[in-house]
Amino acid sequence: MEQPLDTPHSRAPKQRRSRESYDRMIEAAIELLKEGGLGALTLAAVSRRSHVSIGSIYCRVDGKDALLREVQAIVLRQMEHEFALLVSRVRRKQLALRELVPTMVSEFAHYLRRHAALLAAFMQQGDRDPIVEEVGRKSYVQTVMDFNLVLLERKTEFRHPDPEHAATTVFSVVYAALARYLGLNSGAPGHGGAGEGNWQQLVEDLGLMSLAFIILDLRGAMNSETRTGESTRPAARRRVG
Repeated sequence: MEQPLDTPHSRAPKQRRSRESYDRMIEAAIELLKEGGLGALTLAAVSRRSHVSIGSIYCRVDGKDALLREVQAIVLRQMEHEFALLVSRVRRKQLALRELVPTMVSEFAHYLRRHAALLAAFMQQGDRDPIVEEVGRKSYVQTVMDFNLVLLERKTEFRHPDPEHAATTVFSVVYAALARYLGLNSGAPGHGGAGEGNWQQLVEDLGLMSLAFIILDLRGAMNSETRTGESTRPAARRRVG
C-alpha cells in the first residue's frame, strides 16, 4: 500500500509497526466495503478483521466517517493511476477512430466494473457527506477529461460538427448506462435496477452507438432530407376564378 500521508481524515503512522497496523486497517475497510457495502463498514468489524484495537484505530482516525474518507482518498488515487495506465495503453495502439471508440468504451466499462462495489459505497456516503461527494466529483471530472482526450486525438476523423460536445456526450451516455447496470447510483451493485440484460452485449452496443454518434452527422443528414423533401414536393395548384 502507498505511503500514508497526514490528511484531514487521518494521522499518518511514523513507526513500522504502526504503519503495518494502518495498512491492515485500510485493507480491512476496503474488504468490508467490497463484500457488504457501506452497511458492513463499522469500526468494530474493521477491528476484528484487521486485528487492530479500537483504541489504535482512533489513534489514526476520528471515527467511521473519517475512515471512509481516508479509504476513498487512497482508492481513488489508485484508480486514477490505473486509468492513466489504461489510457496510455490504448493510445500506444494508435487505433483509427472506428476501432478506438469501441475499444475505449470497453476498457472503461471493465474498469468501472472492477471497482463498482467501492464506487457504490462512496456514492452512497456522498449523499450525506459533502466531503466524500466533492472528492468523488473531482475524480469523475478527471476521468471525463482523460476519456475525452483519447477520443479527441482523432477528432479530424469526426463527422459530428462539434467534436468536443460529441466526446463529452458519449462519455455521459456510456457512464449513465454502465452505472445503472452496475448499481452505482443505488449504493449496492446488483440492486436498484442493476444487472439487467447481458453485460457483454451492453458494452458492445454502447461502443457501436458511440461510434455512430461520432462518425455520422445525423443532424446534418436530417436537415438535408428535410430540404430535399421540400424541394420535390408538388407546388400547390393555383386557384383560378
